[in-house]
Amino acid sequence: MLSFYILDGKSAERWQTLAKQCQRILEEQQITPESPGTILRDVATLIEFVGSGGIATKGRNANLPIDCLPELNRRTSYPIEPGLKRALLQDYPNLAGTFILLRVMDTIQARGNRLVVWPAALEFWRGLNPTEQYFALLEALLFQAQTSVLGGEIRRQEAQELRTTVIFLGQLSDRWRNFDHYESARDLGVRGQIPPWYLFLLQQFGLVEIRPVPLAEQKLRDWGGRGWLVGGARLTPWGTAMTWALLEFWKASEREDEDADISEDPPEADLEESPDDLSGAEQFGVLQPHFQPCFPEWRTIFVRPKREVRCGTHIFKVILTGWRGGGGGIWRRLAVAPNTTLDELAGAILQAFALDSDHLYDFRYRDQRGNSRIYNHPYTDEGPFATEITVAETELARRAEMEFRFDYGDNWEFKVRLEEIVTGPYPSGPDLVESAGTPPKQYPQTDF
Repeated sequence: MLSFYILDGKSAERWQTLAKQCQRILEEQQITPESPGTILRDVATLIEFVGSGGIATKGRNANLPIDCLPELNRRTSYPIEPGLKRALLQDYPNLAGTFILLRVMDTIQARGNRLVVWPAALEFWRGLNPTEQYFALLEALLFQAQTSVLGGEIRRQEAQELRTTVIFLGQLSDRWRNFDHYESARDLGVRGQIPPWYLFLLQQFGLVEIRPVPLAEQKLRDWGGRGWLVGGARLTPWGTAMTWALLEFWKASEREDEDADISEDPPEADLEESPDDLSGAEQFGVLQPHFQPCFPEWRTIFVRPKREVRCGTHIFKVILTGWRGGGGGIWRRLAVAPNTTLDELAGAILQAFALDSDHLYDFRYRDQRGNSRIYNHPYTDEGPFATEITVAETELARRAEMEFRFDYGDNWEFKVRLEEIVTGPYPSGPDLVESAGTPPKQYPQTDF
């Protein structure tokens, strides 16, 4: 069975014997648009497909629309047959991984109701040489990429960890390893430690070869799977060398963490982010000192483009959903200035629904990079707090939604949908523009 916690002694010993061979492969490898792997070609294909005009997107997660997926699937290096009547982006792991990388790198962004290639990001990207592009994508994979880009429940960060990746790769060799049904559907399935889109990216980077599990759709469902699932994998020679190098990098990072003598209250500038700490760190350039001796052409580190300051009055439709009889018929439309904090927006929502503000709350949404964001009431013990971010800084796409949860005992739940951003003078405070339905009483009287 697979382990995602530690390499067994036999595997660890095997990697020590491969050091010289792996070092030689690294020194001899030339990175071009076609090698190793197809990742640079597939990224170029997706950028060209989205194009300067962008693609209209209907879902609140701003994913690639369903009707364009078959054509993009035909253009990619590893087309698949998802075997589903209505396949979503998550059902095309050969496309989903590349899309996730470009989203977390801000190269593809949601603007209004369209997915667009951001011009500043594209200009910077085209100025990088193939080695710099390859390692920028690799660092995005190892430190930034996460399934939450594709949607699902909004919760605390669930990014792939470097440790998980290198231990998984460390259990492979140049011989095919076949995975049983449980491993394919659970460990390597959509909700597994290494999901299918991640496996496809490992193949696109030229690290592994993979093949699907030969099961009928009904059998897949019986085992808790859906669509494409992996049946076997093996390392390529390049993958063997990179796995050894990443294992060495990971072990060195672990030793640095153990040896670090950090005082109780160290200066912020003296703190170094752990490779697995994704809380706001850029995580680009982390691998450069480790790999640059073999790849001196890696000179420029990838940098995300600076974001524009968003202006305009934000129009939100706030819908009561988490209450008996809610059903979307009870809602309020609010107009707020772009510098309104989420805490001020919370106060406006509670006032619009005639609720006392004597309970805790939180806002949950997915940002432009697909990260799950949760901002808490300022009186809670754990941040970030709703007083620390404005509605403009959320950078919500049009029709995107936040979840607003109030009073964890009675569980009032709202959808806060950004309908539009309009120009003109800002309102002096959050304005109630329109309303529908009468909300239930917050504290209904009980008759005896």
